[in-house]
Order: sequence, then C-alpha cells, then structure tokens
Amino acid sequence: MGLPTIAVPQYTLTVPSSKKKIKYRPFLVKEEKILLIAMESENQEQIVDATKTTLQNCIFGDVNVSDLSTFDIEYIFLQLRGKAKGEDIELKFECPDCKGEMVNSINIDTIKIIQQDGHDNNIRITDDLGVVMKYPNIDLQSKIETDTKDKNNIDTLFYTIIQCIDYIYDKENTYPSKDHTETEITDFVESLTDTHFQKISKFFETMPSLKHEIELHCTNKVKGKGKEKKICNHKEKMMLEGLANFFG
Repeated sequence: MGLPTIAVPQYTLTVPSSKKKIKYRPFLVKEEKILLIAMESENQEQIVDATKTTLQNCIFGDVNVSDLSTFDIEYIFLQLRGKAKGEDIELKFECPDCKGEMVNSINIDTIKIIQQDGHDNNIRITDDLGVVMKYPNIDLQSKIETDTKDKNNIDTLFYTIIQCIDYIYDKENTYPSKDHTETEITDFVESLTDTHFQKISKFFETMPSLKHEIELHCTNKVKGKGKEKKICNHKEKMMLEGLANFFG
C-alpha cells in the first residue's frame, strides 16, 4: 500500500505586466531544498536556474517563466513564499543610534508592484522614428548583471538599453533587434542626441518594481541619566525595493 498524499491548495494571482490571471501552488520542501542549495552555492547561474525551476513547478497552465519580466518573477515568487511559509515577513534592522535591533513585520498582501506615471515602452524619438523597449526577463537580467559587474553606472545603463531594445521603427519599416548585430544596435544608440537618450533612460527609471515603504521605530532601552533607562525612540522611513530586500 502506498503512502497517503497531501492535497496542495491552489491559488490565483494576476501577473503584473500582462494582467493575466494564473493559478499556482505554494512551493514545497523539494523546491525549497533546490533554492537553499542554489543560495548556498552563491553561483548566479545556479540561483537563476533554481528560481526558474521553482516557479515553473508551481505555476499551472501554459506559462513560460523565461518569458516573464523580472518584476513579474519577484511578485510571483513573493506570493509563492507567502502561501508556503506564511503571509507575514519579519525583517530586522540595526538602529543607527543605539545599534540595537529593530524588528518590522510586513504582510505580503500589502506589497505591490509600483508603476510610475509616464511609463511607456514605446519611445518616440522623432515624429518618424521610435524605439519599443522590452522588460528584461530573468535570463537577460542575469546576463546584464554579469556583463556589467565591473562597469560604471553610465556604461551599465548604456549596455542595458542595448540589450532591452525590442525593435526600432520608422514610417516604412520595423527593425527587430534580433535581426541585427549588437554592434549595429550600439551604433544606433550612439547616434542619438542626449535628449533622445534621456527619453529611453526614462523607461528604466519608471519601470514597474516591487516596492514597499515601512516605518521603523526603535523601542530599545538605552542608558539615560545615571542608572535611568530610556527608550531610544529612533524613527525613520525606509523604502524596500526588489525581492532581496524582503528577505534581508
């Protein structure tokens, strides 16, 4: 006689970029093991593979995780984690005044993908010329981080723009980046004026991201006058951004 099986609940969420509803289950011990091994390895490629495997295992239906944007991945992973280990995340920070520990609890359901006003992936360069951008997926983001590890901020932005151009268009034609060499795309970007370049840069500055503002309040007791103890009472607001911040 075989061992009994445990029924795993299913949930529904809306993918931030496409607004498409998908069904998913929490990640199980087998997926958590894969993730822990990958994290311990500190190997970026292994971490990416483990994340993709976990999401692909837990999402039902015809969804290719490799096609999802990085902020979709972050949001979905957070939901999987919440259903698997509980909706409340406890984060700990060091108080800058007394050096004691400040604890803040966040409910995952309150964490949203924030999109700024004026965000558009279709950037009009002139009346006759434009560029359509694509959101980096998990593989492209990993490539960008690896290739720009030793680059300065300007070179990193420049490289990121080149990798994230989906296609260029004018009145007569469209020019998909996949049909052109990186050198050709680089030459095109280098031919832009600073005003044109800033228009494209805005795409990344306003790109949707996983954000949540918290307010920290230190209630540790510290030395006062003589033997008297007082509350530190340090307060500050902090913006958490990106998946890593929610598990720091």
